[in-house]
Amino acid sequence: MMPYSRLFLSGLLLGALHFPLSAFAVAAPAAAVAAPAEAPVPARAEARFNPALVYADQILSEDTVWRGEVLVQGAVTVAPQATLTVEPGAVVRFREKEGQAALLVVQGRIVAAGTRETPVLFSSAFASPAPGDWQGIMLLGSEKKNLLENCRIEGARTGVEALFSNLTLKNVRSERAGTGMRFQDALVVLESAGASDCETGLVLLESEATLRNLSLTANRMGMFARKSSVYLQEPFLSVNRTAFSCDNCRLKIVGGTVIDNGSGVTLAASEGAVTGAKLARNGDFGISLTASRIRVTGNEITGNRDGLLVYDGASVAWDNAIHDNGGYDLYNAGQEEFRAPGNWWGAAGPKIFDNAGRGKVLSAPQLPRAPESLSPSSPPRPSLPSS
Repeated sequence: MMPYSRLFLSGLLLGALHFPLSAFAVAAPAAAVAAPAEAPVPARAEARFNPALVYADQILSEDTVWRGEVLVQGAVTVAPQATLTVEPGAVVRFREKEGQAALLVVQGRIVAAGTRETPVLFSSAFASPAPGDWQGIMLLGSEKKNLLENCRIEGARTGVEALFSNLTLKNVRSERAGTGMRFQDALVVLESAGASDCETGLVLLESEATLRNLSLTANRMGMFARKSSVYLQEPFLSVNRTAFSCDNCRLKIVGGTVIDNGSGVTLAASEGAVTGAKLARNGDFGISLTASRIRVTGNEITGNRDGLLVYDGASVAWDNAIHDNGGYDLYNAGQEEFRAPGNWWGAAGPKIFDNAGRGKVLSAPQLPRAPESLSPSSPPRPSLPSS
């Protein structure tokens, strides 16, 4: 039986949900026993702050500066002709108003430029923010020079979202959110940005993104991209259930580390290259390729359950070190010949699955040692600094 097919077990579990309840009925006891009273849920404490500025369902039609402590109740919108400037060290907290989610909508321009010593904080009104406490920061049709620098965003439903907008983020982190960052039909530049403890760290939909030193850690899904152009330089993706999933994209990954995730890099119907990366100790696979034209060169793929998982022969792998993976170094689950010449497979030689001969793998010639072009493994980078 081929791995990765867990649908059978899921089907059994789902099928069990369709049994009539009467199948599991038991006789009622003669005397009902009172259920123990549930302990009341303690109210969440609000953060201690003394805002100098308070906004409630307001439109900023002129240039505005936020400094110190600011409270937003409900929605604040930056009008198309206005610029919102958030000064270093500002703390902006959001509280829902009469059941309406709190959020900041930018149709004009936002410049929130903290420093490393005095970053800007966007958070909820609670002392311990939780995902969904407030909606987030939304850029809506803003093609101006929007900038977030040295900022932390926490407890939002979607930390920062750009729709048909342009945005640059430098040293920005989104924490404890439903989605850390989401970009749709956007032009985005991220430098030393990241997300942690989110359901999904980063989403790209029909966008163009340049991502340098991206850090995604401890998310359920690290990154998902669809129909986007993605340049990913020196990423650090670790301890995510799924590190990176890409569908129908133009993609270039240069360097970086994908380590200790449930699964590594999943590429479907995409084209481009993965070069100079380390993909190690991922629970399922290092790289998975389906209907994709990808050049896999100069990478180290080691310590995963399976190193390289392929379903067809459209991609090619060469000049890599693919070794010491727990199951197979290369697993061909398809019926086309896959070409992987000129790789180093470790001292024990290649462990290759060829689908009972239906998916042959061309692995000759084999390198006698790891390629000299393979750069030394980069140590894991620490998370972005907190204020």
